[in-house]
Amino acid sequence: MSNDDSPQLPKFDPTNSQTYEATCHCGTVEYSVTLSPPLAKQKVVSCNCSICARHGYLLVYPLREHFSLKSGEDALKSYSFGPKRNLHKFCAKCGSSVFFDPRMKEFGQEPDLLGVNVRMFKDVKLNELDIKYLEDDR
Repeated sequence: MSNDDSPQLPKFDPTNSQTYEATCHCGTVEYSVTLSPPLAKQKVVSCNCSICARHGYLLVYPLREHFSLKSGEDALKSYSFGPKRNLHKFCAKCGSSVFFDPRMKEFGQEPDLLGVNVRMFKDVKLNELDIKYLEDDR
């Protein structure tokens, strides 16, 4: 048994997955994310770190291979702080916080995932999400 108390990512099951279309506020950055299980069954994380709290990130963690950037790569800008490991990606035109890249593979870690802000998903109903607030023990 591991001493690591961090939550385990759900195992990807293509028969129990859904693809979500997403954009930044101005529509320049368009992408899709496939989640398994679908969003309604995911634990969505409301991180309490300084940048996530200020930007209102509500995060899911798909594998990089389940994230597809369709347009706007040239409009994405990066910001990092502290140890400068996580690259927070935002649209340079409208300022939307789209996702962050912890660059796991670059640092020799698995799995290779992204932290994707579900607030950018089209037609998401925030009040229907199972949100895990990191500052409490829910």
